[in-house]
Amino acid sequence: MSDWQGEVRRASRDDAQVVTVILAEAFMRDPVSGWIFPDEAHRAQSHPAFFGEFVALALEAGEVHLAGDGAGATLWLPVDGSEAGGEEPDLLAALEPTIGPEAAKRFSVLDELMTANHPEQPHWYLPFIAVHPDHHGRGVGSALLRHQLTRLDEMGSAAYLEASSPRNAALYERHGFGRREVTLDLPDGPSLYPMWRDPA
Repeated sequence: MSDWQGEVRRASRDDAQVVTVILAEAFMRDPVSGWIFPDEAHRAQSHPAFFGEFVALALEAGEVHLAGDGAGATLWLPVDGSEAGGEEPDLLAALEPTIGPEAAKRFSVLDELMTANHPEQPHWYLPFIAVHPDHHGRGVGSALLRHQLTRLDEMGSAAYLEASSPRNAALYERHGFGRREVTLDLPDGPSLYPMWRDPA
């Protein structure tokens, strides 16, 4: 179902709060976020600070795309293959005071798993795509993906992501991503599904 006809544009620092709210709301029921923040009240309280750090990072080092005035958003980071996750120590240090030591420890486990399995060849990395719950089922996620993937095809750039559920993986497969052989299995938690897309 793709009746969504709104605009997708590159976000600016003025949009940081809107994008953070979209991510915080959209990931409340996400299995990986539920593993990092097992307590729902703590999750709701911590999400804005947690996602705010990633939004700031993407605005600084990559690109943030916004659908409409708050229907959905994507964060994209360029990876040139020469640096293995240079941002993480700063990010973890910034996160721990706001999300607490237990959640920070769990996120560190996830981060190490993702870093160890991240492809080395150059690509654009999609750490987060989010559709606000009020706009589910309207094609917002597909519009956000098409917006960037069309550009990456023109640039000849590959793309990479980790799907947080088989249902999400199916959406990405429709947009040309293929599942890699490995899964990222969190201890006593869900699995993530690394996916790669060569430029069309």
